Order: sequence, then C-alpha cells, then structure tokens
Amino acid sequence: MKKKITALVLGALLSVSAAAMASPESDAMAAQQAKAAAWIDTMLVKNKPADTLKLMGAEAQKEIDDKKITSISEEMAKNMGKYQASRFVGWTRFDQGDQMMYLMSFDKEPVVRCIFLFDEKGNLQNFALSPLKQEAEDNSQKK
Repeated sequence: MKKKITALVLGALLSVSAAAMASPESDAMAAQQAKAAAWIDTMLVKNKPADTLKLMGAEAQKEIDDKKITSISEEMAKNMGKYQASRFVGWTRFDQGDQMMYLMSFDKEPVVRCIFLFDEKGNLQNFALSPLKQEAEDNSQKK
C-alpha cells in the first residue's frame, strides 16, 4: 500500500513540475521553431520562394519582394546545391528579438549555418545562410 501511495505522490509531483516548466519563453521558441521549419520546407524543400515571403513579418516584406527572394533562392541553389538536411542547434533570446540557428547540409556545401532573426513579437524578419569552411590542416604545423 505504501508503494502505491508513494507512486501516486511521485506522479503528482512530476506532473506539477512539468506544468511549471512551460513558460512564455518555451511557447515563443516553439512558435518560432514552427516558422523556421515552414521556411525550410517552402524555401529549400519545395523551392517556392514566393510562399516563403508570406511567412515573413510585415517589416521584412517591405524590404524583400517576390523578385528579390526568387533571386536569393536561385543564388543559394547555384552556390550550395540541393538541400539535404538540417538540425536545430540553438535559440537565443534578446531584448528586441530572438535568434534561432540551424546547421544544414547541401550537395555542394556539407555544413551551412542558417540564422533566423525574429522581432519581439515573434515575426520572422531575416535569415542568413553561411557555409562553414573547414580549414586545411598544415602537416608541418603538427610537428
């Protein structure tokens, strides 16, 4: 009987602590991660840059039009090749917005850092993809 009571109390405590872990930050991160996943899907998987533009915030849409985002998409495909995979790396909260980072791989670039910038309301404002080059090791310096 004591074991059953202990198990019930322990279960109740775990439920309370799981509910306490939910926070405005975790909600914001989840919403922004969903927007980043939608961006990756439309821009890189489906190759529909005009649809990607619709995912961005109003301020970003003032700066980027259909022609510009299509040009960006074509340039990325030319320089990096076909998208293969991505992995979430980190999320940083700032006073005036947030930053989300993914590592991606493409045919021509095996490691690409992708940064998504969100405003304080959680709207996607900008993105940047930067290939990470591995430095060639100089055998003479190893000695």
